[in-house]
Amino acid sequence: PTLSVCAVHVVEPAPPHGDAPIEWVLLTSEPVQTVEDATAVVDHYRARWMIEEYFKALKTGCAFESRQLTTYAGLVRALAVFIPLAWRLLVLRHLGRAATPLPITHCLNHEQLLLLRRLLHQRRYPLPPRPTVRDAMLGIAALGGHITNNGPPGWLVLGRGLTRFLDAEVGWHLAQREM
Repeated sequence: PTLSVCAVHVVEPAPPHGDAPIEWVLLTSEPVQTVEDATAVVDHYRARWMIEEYFKALKTGCAFESRQLTTYAGLVRALAVFIPLAWRLLVLRHLGRAATPLPITHCLNHEQLLLLRRLLHQRRYPLPPRPTVRDAMLGIAALGGHITNNGPPGWLVLGRGLTRFLDAEVGWHLAQREM
């Protein structure tokens, strides 16, 4: 009933003017003997925010908790479907919010872009001639009911929009097949 831990104390030496320095005291069961060990602990902790966002994508964007599944087998089957969907939501939102605009090819292929254009055209929401990932994110969020004046899209509308987009994509592929 004892646990040995190491403490890593992190202080931001030169914060931006007017901001308080970041200061963390991280406790870890990992051995910390070198600067490299301490840096690894800090890097693992920094990843926490992305992990938290992933779980928000899973819980809110995919509405995992609202499914009210009661058996282990049901939960596992649902996770098999929703884990890749949550990952896709996370990537779409993360790349869509990047400081430097990325080309849409980072998240959609040519056929998906064509489908998104057609779906958004019906809603009178045109994509620019050379859309970025941000444009795709906002367009997919619009499919979920996002209103641009309300700020950046949240997980709920982004999840709804991506679900509608993926459903339309399945229909698109089925329609193109010969019966």
